[in-house]
Amino acid sequence: MKVSWWKTELKNNEAEAAANAVRNRHISNGLVSEQFEKAFAEILGVKYAVTAPCGTMALVMSLLAHSISVGDEIILPASTWISTAHAPLLIGAKPVLVDVQRERPLIDHHQIEAKITEKTKAIIPVHINGMSADMGEITKVAEKHGLIIIEDACQALLSKNKDGFLGTQSNAGCFSLGATKLITTGQGGMVVTDDAHVYRRLKLLKNNGMEDINTPHYIQAGANFKFSDILAAVGLEQLKVLDEHAKRVKDIYMRYKLSIKTPHMSLIPADVENGEVPVYTEALTERRQELLEYAKERNIDLRVLPPGLRHAPQFECNESFPNAEKFGTEGLYLPSGPGQSDEGIDYVIEHINAFEGIREYVDHLSWLLK
Repeated sequence: MKVSWWKTELKNNEAEAAANAVRNRHISNGLVSEQFEKAFAEILGVKYAVTAPCGTMALVMSLLAHSISVGDEIILPASTWISTAHAPLLIGAKPVLVDVQRERPLIDHHQIEAKITEKTKAIIPVHINGMSADMGEITKVAEKHGLIIIEDACQALLSKNKDGFLGTQSNAGCFSLGATKLITTGQGGMVVTDDAHVYRRLKLLKNNGMEDINTPHYIQAGANFKFSDILAAVGLEQLKVLDEHAKRVKDIYMRYKLSIKTPHMSLIPADVENGEVPVYTEALTERRQELLEYAKERNIDLRVLPPGLRHAPQFECNESFPNAEKFGTEGLYLPSGPGQSDEGIDYVIEHINAFEGIREYVDHLSWLLK
């Protein structure tokens, strides 16, 4: 058996929808993309949604729509996918890193205020793997200092906390539609907001600063951040199975949680009971390299969590972030995704438990022989 670290779920409906878009000459950003935006906004209960080329560009567009520019400082967690920090960097702003919580790789709101300066303009809390950053406390800090909040909910579509859907509790929320997300259009992203002014700026930004390219009138700076109706057609079909995909990844997480029996591996906890949707099942182990090699021999594809952002030279950061470091050195993605079979998950569980059992036996034997 071969078990990949991620398996998405695409069926004939998506292929037929894409083919129909081509047949009907719905190719660029047009009517189908608008339908996709409307359906996406309705699911999350927000007024506006705007498509983007990818999650990273969704963040870039959101920053630009809030007039973030060169020299501004943006506070974000020291442990996240690197795109979160690249977004401000690409427009000349400075990412300012804050360590994450000890138990979960979410920004530690207690440490935010110490990083605020006169140049700070925004906070980007990241709801990594569908886990909710403490939006209540982050909002208090932001309001006290007059800061914008842009939620990176790229991995958190359909995840909730007590106040509702993640990505909808701030000035703007950003989502990814990449190949390894809850639903996918291959590549793509989305920005949601309830602010009409921000919505208009986003629409201008993605269209080279114009409202209508057929009668050009230059209103503001912008770029070609357009989506594609072909991808939107796929996205509309994927939205139909969104709840099904969310249920499947939660079931996979619970299957791992209930079946992995080893003191040497712990799952990073997701609050599934209260609405969090863990797109991936993540774990910590001090024997990461051993387990990676062992799993590879058995055709199990595990992946490591990304290293802390301080290790990326482009951010020029010399600070220490001990919690982020732990997740970066011990973290693993276990095989996940809405397309994974129970048989595959059980195969992974069986061998993880067997591996740790073997290690316990070897350790005990070595102690006896001393």
